Amino acid sequence: MAGMDGGSQRPGRTVVDGTFDDIDAMAASPLAWNQEYEQIGRGRFSGQLAQVVLKQLQLGRVRWSPGVLQRGAAPTNSWVFGLPLIAQGSLHVRRRPAQPGELLVATSSDDVGFTATGRTDLMVVVIPTGLIDRWMQGRRGVDGIDPDLPPRHWAVPPAELSSRANTLSSFLDDLLGQPDFEVTPDALAWVESKISDVILDMIPSAEIIEALHNRARVARAVLQLLHDRKDSPPRVTEMCELVGARERTLYLSCVEAFGRPPAQLSMELRLNAARRALVHPAKGATITSVAAQYGFVHFGRFAAMYSQRFGELPSVTLGKSLGSAQT
Repeated sequence: MAGMDGGSQRPGRTVVDGTFDDIDAMAASPLAWNQEYEQIGRGRFSGQLAQVVLKQLQLGRVRWSPGVLQRGAAPTNSWVFGLPLIAQGSLHVRRRPAQPGELLVATSSDDVGFTATGRTDLMVVVIPTGLIDRWMQGRRGVDGIDPDLPPRHWAVPPAELSSRANTLSSFLDDLLGQPDFEVTPDALAWVESKISDVILDMIPSAEIIEALHNRARVARAVLQLLHDRKDSPPRVTEMCELVGARERTLYLSCVEAFGRPPAQLSMELRLNAARRALVHPAKGATITSVAAQYGFVHFGRFAAMYSQRFGELPSVTLGKSLGSAQT
């Protein structure tokens, strides 16, 4: 799902700033991104996005509750960095669990593969590869970082990561708080330089790039399979055969990447698909037809799981959708 081409123009920058109760609308809002969200965890979705696009880089803050599974790519020819302010559940990036103090990193050449299993408040910085290469050459004396390969975990003490996240938050508040403030070219270059320093100073000079771990590959394959088979969810044995992994590897891959085992991930993806079908119902759609379409054969259990996940019965969702269509 492509991001919107909108955003308000301010001197020297483009701004997106909004609150969301629809997960798909939030996924489509960031400028220059191509991503999809799935809700994981119980409760009504609530999200906030603040994004500032400068001359060379992007600075943003995303907040959501409950958890989110994100698929998609960062803007072209760039790296994306995440620094959590709040993470009430576990965080996973590029199908691997993030440790306390770890800088979250992904590139435009790979699925971000981000999962947050609970309420999260995250600072996000997008830096183009060319700017990183110049910074690394000037500050580290190396030719840059290969954007086609994932980095090793870059970690600092958790208190330092929190401090850097708050510094970025202050920069964002300054850029958002003065709508008519004229950002001169010199001031813009200074702000971008400071934002880059906050991120890139965490990268060791002798950083080594390593290939994806096999379990990350398995996790990507499982997620794609479950997306493709939302109408006929595969059993564990079939999943093992189709992705070429043993059951233990399958289980560990999903827990590392998404914070939940394959069966729970499948159920949550199908519940999200069912909700979309009820929010935007086809002609003649019913609760039972939508439930059956996404592999739920026990309709009472489906209604209970749906209510726990989204805070309302499926009949309420469909009723609101049909009511709004008639007005």
